[in-house]
Amino acid sequence: MTYTELLPDLLHNALVTVCPIKPVRPPYPKHYDPDARCDYHGGAVGHSTKQCMTLKYKVQSLIDSGLLCLKEDKHYASPYTD
Repeated sequence: MTYTELLPDLLHNALVTVCPIKPVRPPYPKHYDPDARCDYHGGAVGHSTKQCMTLKYKVQSLIDSGLLCLKEDKHYASPYTD
């Protein structure tokens, strides 16, 4: 499961919220992609949801705190849902 696929479930279960960011201005960082959009950052241009490091760190934090459990079959389980 990609972060792009996981994000809607995390939002639905209120484990994360959309975090809009200010547009990036020149000079752009090396990894900046003007064709990529990040749903976690409110559709911000510059990187994709799949490549979003902030979302990756947030997901790891949820796992570390026990609020999110990833299963072998690539799905997740929240302690708040059955």
